[in-house]
Amino acid sequence: MSWFAALGASMRPGKEINATSAAPGIATAPVLHHRFAGEFIPTLTIEEAGVEAECDRFEAACRRAADAMRVLKVKLESQIAADAAGAAGIYDAHIALVTDPNLLRDVRDLIGSDRINAEVALQRVVARYEKAFRSIDNAPVRERAADIRDVGRQVLAMLLQREQEVFHRKGSDYILAVDEFLPSDVGLIDIEHVRGIAMGEGGRYSHGVILAKGLGIPCVVGLASGLMKIPAGSVVILDGDRGRLVIDPNEQQLKRYGELLREREQADLRLFEVRLSPSITKDETPVELLANIEGLRELGAIEEGMFDGVGLFRTEFAFMERLMFPSEEEQLKLYTEVVQGMRGRRVTFRTLDVGGDKPLAYFRTPNEHNPVLGWRGIRLTLHWRDLFYTQMRALARASAHGPVSILLPMVTTLDEVREGREILDKVVTDLRDEGVEIGDDLRYGIMIEVPALAVVVQHVAEAVDFISIGSNDLVQYLLAVDRDNPRVAGMYDPYHPGVLRFLFDCVQVARQAGIPCSLCGEIAGESEFIPLLLGMGYRSLSMAPVFLPSVKLAVRSAEIAACEALWESVKSLGDGNAVREVLRGNAKQP
Repeated sequence: MSWFAALGASMRPGKEINATSAAPGIATAPVLHHRFAGEFIPTLTIEEAGVEAECDRFEAACRRAADAMRVLKVKLESQIAADAAGAAGIYDAHIALVTDPNLLRDVRDLIGSDRINAEVALQRVVARYEKAFRSIDNAPVRERAADIRDVGRQVLAMLLQREQEVFHRKGSDYILAVDEFLPSDVGLIDIEHVRGIAMGEGGRYSHGVILAKGLGIPCVVGLASGLMKIPAGSVVILDGDRGRLVIDPNEQQLKRYGELLREREQADLRLFEVRLSPSITKDETPVELLANIEGLRELGAIEEGMFDGVGLFRTEFAFMERLMFPSEEEQLKLYTEVVQGMRGRRVTFRTLDVGGDKPLAYFRTPNEHNPVLGWRGIRLTLHWRDLFYTQMRALARASAHGPVSILLPMVTTLDEVREGREILDKVVTDLRDEGVEIGDDLRYGIMIEVPALAVVVQHVAEAVDFISIGSNDLVQYLLAVDRDNPRVAGMYDPYHPGVLRFLFDCVQVARQAGIPCSLCGEIAGESEFIPLLLGMGYRSLSMAPVFLPSVKLAVRSAEIAACEALWESVKSLGDGNAVREVLRGNAKQP
């Protein structure tokens, strides 16, 4: 019997707490609290004669931790949902961290220089790494600090030869309430009975959340101190779709969430039915659906028939998850695996987009007052030519295994476009002179994020093979709003009529210039927005993989003539709220 049916008929409304949605789903069960107490380790002095033995003890603990991660990965691979099978590959990243020569060297050096025990040396090195990642103003990368902390915690447990506590309620269902949920915690939960996870800290991009999503466990984050105010054992509804917790719900709240759960199951069934169908409108207009990914794990989790190619592969994550620059051969290995995994479908690789708000922990860039408008993207890589040239070589070589497009970020001037093209042409010439095979379908394009370049996009036609509209940054530049700044984030509005007119002008100018054009970003994944984008003229959309099924359903439910009429009806409206009302009314029509 479900908790919805089993609970009594209390009429007192349950307290609702807002959170951040992280993994979808609705669950009801009693709360089980767990808090990880930070380990205090006394500093011990190691005699010079014992330094090598202490270093060996540390490295042995790292090997045991890596072995434990491999065991957990194998265990989870049979339990993670088929459409998220790549999530178990997160443990490969942890294994790479725990065996990274730089980590081993830094801890060994500290043991030798300060003559301290391995536990303390490890804690200090991990704290240094974690601080570097936390300073990065990019949520997905910043949350890699949790991976560093998790790896450190596992090695510490091996050094102390201490077993970790298991989270369970003796065979009963529960919702786990924790400060943060780390990948190693997956091995400590009762997967059969955990119905949801509520986190005080952490974020929606953390690897713990990705694993919870792969296991089908609803999850909310960002509860902060409110998490510990929930009485232990109290029954809660965890709403991972809307980002909410209801504590001790009454009969009316239980009925409402029961209805939401049934609606969700029906919607999931419709999405499941269309997910592998062709992406065409009712009047048989094809619309290309592309995935935005950051690594092989995500690629392996998407069913082949769900998408037409990769519209954005964020190469910076291969740099950010390391402790030093990857070599040309290391980059080639990654890019080749991605291209081969696509089996003839195109992959668009965005060149290194770091600097400004996305620094590398091992590459110092100047402090800037306004990093979002600073030294980043192509501005940085054209200055550090060795980085750009090495990456271009690896990407060009990968094109021998399938269709590859190279996408330049943060382009402002036509000179940058031409300069990037000249470097790519030289790379191709050099490789062919060396007898290296290059693919016949290597394309060069730019991401339109800077409004000034969008206005003159017809002039770049001679130098590029395609363009991609980077809507996330473009919108914040158009509105002069930093969407990560809580004081002004509410003003970030892609429905703003000025933004809509700009998006329309972009695709029309690209069409007139004969340049293939795709829209990339969050609005490409909003099913409510799809009819409007189709009405503007967009026929290629690139989005996070999780939105592919719902966008495909929206495409297959649309007719181009009706979409064009919808655009005509909103393009003269004066504010974003008015646009929303029209779109919501359109969505309710059969």
